[in-house]
Amino acid sequence: MADLVLHAETRTAMGKKNRALRAKGIVPIHVYGLNDAPSSLQAELRHLVSVVREAGRTSLVTVETDGENQDFTLVRDVATHPVSGAVLHVDFLRVDPTQAVEAPVPVVLINQEEAPGTRGGAGFVTQGVYEVLLSARPDDIPNELLADCSGLDSFDAAVLASDLPLPPDVELTSDPDERVAWIQPPRVIEEDLVDEEAIEGEEGEAVGEAEGEDGDSPESSQ
Repeated sequence: MADLVLHAETRTAMGKKNRALRAKGIVPIHVYGLNDAPSSLQAELRHLVSVVREAGRTSLVTVETDGENQDFTLVRDVATHPVSGAVLHVDFLRVDPTQAVEAPVPVVLINQEEAPGTRGGAGFVTQGVYEVLLSARPDDIPNELLADCSGLDSFDAAVLASDLPLPPDVELTSDPDERVAWIQPPRVIEEDLVDEEAIEGEEGEAVGEAEGEDGDSPESSQ
């Protein structure tokens, strides 16, 4: 069962009054789901941030309200200030620990330096998908999935979502054909090619102008 416990209290301040709560180091939170009535709660900022950071979006959090009621939850949304990054509001989704639930799980690349397609500076590994959706019971949801890049041997090769190794009793619900990682040609080479083409074009125009429209040089036409 959930090891992380968030101590919360029933919230009576709503709307603009939430600013006064935040000024006191208290953050509004919302608990919803499982066809139960949503709960408007509040928690101490430092305690809340600590729990949310440790839980991510994959670990169970027991929200204990007023020291009595308990809800098993997953973090669903964290609203932050666009400038300061301060936590303004957190949503928690109630879950049944015995039933499967869908959750976003981070994808971490490994063995990029061993990818044959990167040898000799031929290219570099790039990541296109940073998280995938999995379906599993809350206690079975992994904290992250590892994408092994050691098999990327050409520009056509890719690690797909379906290639990610999943723990037992865990199902991928994202598009299995999503490209997680692949080999990208070096940007420097692409820029050099563009520069060379531009230089050749400029030289051609300069020669054309010097020779005149009939292709003869100014000296030969005199």
